[in-house]
Amino acid sequence: MSIPEANRRSVLAAALYGGGALFLASCAAAGTAPQSSPQSTPPAGTAGTAPPGSASDPAGIQVTDQRGTVLSFDHPVTRVVTIPMPAASLLAAVDQGASHLAGMHNASWVAMRDGAMGAMYPEALNIPHDIATTDFTPNVESIRALNPDVVVQWSDAQLTTPLEQAGMKVLGITNTGTQQDVDTWAALFATMLGRPDRAVQMKARSDGQQKAIQAEAAARGTGGPGIIYFNRFSGGLKVAGSGSYNDFYIKLIGAHNPATGPQGLQGKGMVGVDVEQVLAWDPEIILLGNFDGAMPADIYANPVWQSVSAVRSRRVYKVPLGGYRWDPPGQESPLMWRWLTDVSFPSGNRSTLRDETNDYFDFLYRHRPSAPELDKILWTEANGTSANYRQFDAS
Repeated sequence: MSIPEANRRSVLAAALYGGGALFLASCAAAGTAPQSSPQSTPPAGTAGTAPPGSASDPAGIQVTDQRGTVLSFDHPVTRVVTIPMPAASLLAAVDQGASHLAGMHNASWVAMRDGAMGAMYPEALNIPHDIATTDFTPNVESIRALNPDVVVQWSDAQLTTPLEQAGMKVLGITNTGTQQDVDTWAALFATMLGRPDRAVQMKARSDGQQKAIQAEAAARGTGGPGIIYFNRFSGGLKVAGSGSYNDFYIKLIGAHNPATGPQGLQGKGMVGVDVEQVLAWDPEIILLGNFDGAMPADIYANPVWQSVSAVRSRRVYKVPLGGYRWDPPGQESPLMWRWLTDVSFPSGNRSTLRDETNDYFDFLYRHRPSAPELDKILWTEANGTSANYRQFDAS
């Protein structure tokens, strides 16, 4: 089933600005598998344990993107322009720095400015970011002026063709809204950067954390809280429905999502709802995403929400914002899984999340956040009046 050409760019924009949660009918990512089962074959861009195009390959580097297009490079790339929103921060994580990032989408830049990336790599805030529209249409002349070795772009032909016609190499990627996207993109990026082993390390660490979270959930058994994730709260309500990444991790930790239960929604991805529907679900926990500015205080102060269990028990939380947003799948998703586990099943003891975030950031970015940086990542001030959030305070 295909999406009409006139609508494809708007669908891509909705998927990414909706937290990367829609399954795109027009984007069939190579080698995808259920999220609960880490893939057993190497992701696209690799070939076994020694991908073509490793730094030691005398023939240079070859990368097969998710369109099936083979890109060849004489040497590891040093100037990369990224248009898909998550790509800039993921490239920095694979590369453990931002020195090879030559340009990025404005939404990626905003996430860096408002999140932890700007503190880790302040030079990244000077990188050009007026290179594409909100629907990912490239500004070809602006990008060509950056002299990129490669441009990372969504695989839609309308988005890649203008760049290729201008003589630029384009790495096409697709989005299914799953953690496996991260594995596949990381493998592609690592190969063209001449660091193929880096993607293997990242995937192994993420898979191990997912198995640990699953084991904890299995040991607790059933009966976890009902959690609603708001992708949009200000100016119209949108919640995570079936097929969304947010629904995946709510269930991963052993909780349930009323929006996909017996009284759930028919649509997939991010679905618009009214207040009455949320009141009927009566969620025990509400998560506010990083795609608008809504904060727990906005809900606590609004009389409309006072009857909701999550409000009465003060279990409304802003999702953390690290090197990138923790709402959609990303390189920091294992930290999201730990955070949501600790929020949903508080032990009464201090959480280990701050220590885990320090270790994970050191692994991803060669940076150990300071106490104030961790407070910013975890929204400790905005979430400070919510139940059990003192577990994330500095020791």
